[in-house]
Amino acid sequence: MKSLAFFALSAIASATAFAQPTLATSPKISISGTSSQTVTVNSGSQANNRADANATAIQDLSSNRGNINIASNTKSTQETTLSSKAEVENHAKNAGDIAVQNVSSNYGDFSMTNGGKSKQTTAMTGGTLSNVANGSGSTNCHGVDCDKVARAMQNVSSNVGNVSVTGNSEQESSLTRSTVSNEATGAGAIAVQALASNTGKVTVDGKSKQSVSLTGTTVSNTASGAKTTAVQNLASNYDGTKIAHGGSSTQTVAGTNGTVTNKANGVGSQAFQNLSSNFGDVTIAGSSTQMTTVNGTVMNWANGGKSVAVQNLASNDACDPPKFKLPDCPTGYCWNTASSN
Repeated sequence: MKSLAFFALSAIASATAFAQPTLATSPKISISGTSSQTVTVNSGSQANNRADANATAIQDLSSNRGNINIASNTKSTQETTLSSKAEVENHAKNAGDIAVQNVSSNYGDFSMTNGGKSKQTTAMTGGTLSNVANGSGSTNCHGVDCDKVARAMQNVSSNVGNVSVTGNSEQESSLTRSTVSNEATGAGAIAVQALASNTGKVTVDGKSKQSVSLTGTTVSNTASGAKTTAVQNLASNYDGTKIAHGGSSTQTVAGTNGTVTNKANGVGSQAFQNLSSNFGDVTIAGSSTQMTTVNGTVMNWANGGKSVAVQNLASNDACDPPKFKLPDCPTGYCWNTASSN
């Protein structure tokens, strides 16, 4: 079943995909037994990570960073639960800062061999989840890439990098009366947010189930300033998707009394929003089911001269993603392995 709701779509010329992490020297994570990772943030509690002055802030909850492999006949479970009034924040607040937050996610090359099982779940009830990078960059600074623009990336129940699924992958984000926000501010800033999604070259040769449930919840992704880029993916695959023969993909977004916004505000800004969709060169040789059901507000907004807004709901878009460089942890921002690229 394929259900499509169309709100706003503007034409865009193809561009090359974002720069992939260089992972040759990255730390490796191999799961060949049973792995269970659980984080619970109770009511009224806080889990905050903050970097100031040309800094990098990285926060991982129930997540893996590096070259991640889940072997055959292996089960990996990642679960994060945020209760009422719980707060999880990752903030990098100055020029050139980088903020990366992973919740029940894998960041780096991710592969799962036949027979492997991966389940990634994030459940929020009345909580707040935020990721912020603020600053346009400066050439007169010292530190990791502090001469670059602000970049904010938030992954919830998601995989980032070259993603290969030949086993059984389940990704679910369930949000009730909650607030999820990702923000990059400053000229050229980049904000990327993913819920129950895969970002990178995605190959599904097994079973992939992606689900986002929104009830009375606000989800926002914002890049503010000239030539900013905002990308938001819910239950989607971004930057090259291939569902091989025998592979199965199910993508669902269901929302009730919620608000989902993606905004790039400034001259030359660009905003991309994907719900239950595949964005990038898409090949489907197996089975694909995409569904978006929204009772509320879904908005994609690019504001300013020469700006572009593209929105896909339960769709396949073969255009290439915009060209920009994401934070390339683990090689870029893993302690003493930091690079100047």
